[in-house]
Amino acid sequence: MPEEFGDLLGSLPDEIAELLPPGLFSEDSGEVNEAVSEMSGFSYLLRSLLATVGLRLDDCLRMLAAVIGLLLLSAVFGALRASFRSESVGRAFSFGATLAVFGALVTQAFACIRSVTGYLTVLNRLTAAAVPLMGVLYAMGGNVTTAAASAGGLTVYMTLLEQFVGRSVVPFCGLCLAFALIGIPETGVRLGTLLATFKKQYTTVLTFLMMLLLAMLAAQTTLAAKADTLAMRSAKFAAGNLIPVVGGSVSELIRTVSAGVGYLRGTVGICGVLLILLSLFPTLVELLLYRLVWQIGASVADMLGCDGERRLLDETASLTGYLIAAVSICSSVLLLAMTVLAHCTSAIG
Repeated sequence: MPEEFGDLLGSLPDEIAELLPPGLFSEDSGEVNEAVSEMSGFSYLLRSLLATVGLRLDDCLRMLAAVIGLLLLSAVFGALRASFRSESVGRAFSFGATLAVFGALVTQAFACIRSVTGYLTVLNRLTAAAVPLMGVLYAMGGNVTTAAASAGGLTVYMTLLEQFVGRSVVPFCGLCLAFALIGIPETGVRLGTLLATFKKQYTTVLTFLMMLLLAMLAAQTTLAAKADTLAMRSAKFAAGNLIPVVGGSVSELIRTVSAGVGYLRGTVGICGVLLILLSLFPTLVELLLYRLVWQIGASVADMLGCDGERRLLDETASLTGYLIAAVSICSSVLLLAMTVLAHCTSAIG
């Protein structure tokens, strides 16, 4: 195995590295292939997913219990509101209960945001480790132009991921939560349409940028691979005609090397896809579970007649959905890169 493969494994978080089969860290490509075969099995992936769910389920259940408890208190304050002589005092008590719910949501919402930014950091490290690894494997197969194209595309992706997505997620979520809090009091100010437009434009820009990167990486890598293959076949043809006896031996040797490189690239490519999925599982499961918590809380708030809390919980659940979309979109580029690595034909073939 190339030395760069160890750098790719070393870029993974400890909680993911503990789930990997021991053979994946071997220098023997045969043992690595067996470990990748084990990782691609349904039982292994299901076991890893269930382990991830189990680690985060307790926190989600505690948060759900806390939210429901605060909603019950808010409903009690709402029922006592009519007993206050001053309407403003009743509103103050009701708004205080809403702020307690908001405080619990903000604490956990920013924990989810930290989880997303942490995953983007891991994805950035994976991309940084994948660039030299892909270059080496492409160059071993004679795909020199493809190596340069894929390395350039992934470098652009890594820069965009760090500069735009990583730095914009926290301000975006903070603004959405601020808009949601402003809309809770009964002041007549309606910010729902403005907030929906803001979120839609953010995700539209993010999707458009990732679509451009996907198209650029796929087109450049595929075209460069075709050019490398044509150049290599021309060289093989010339060797076979100019040196008849030795040329045939060279042609057979090249075919054997091509099969070995294709085997190695397929192993590394599939392993890369599985590593991305395993890294994505914890963040994605956490976001999905907390989104379910907010949705259940919104349903309970609706039953208790807590309209402000319901809008706040609905908005938080919607915001979590946007975080899920951002994580999924960012993962797709590296998934495609690893898929192209596994299926791109070796030039020496």
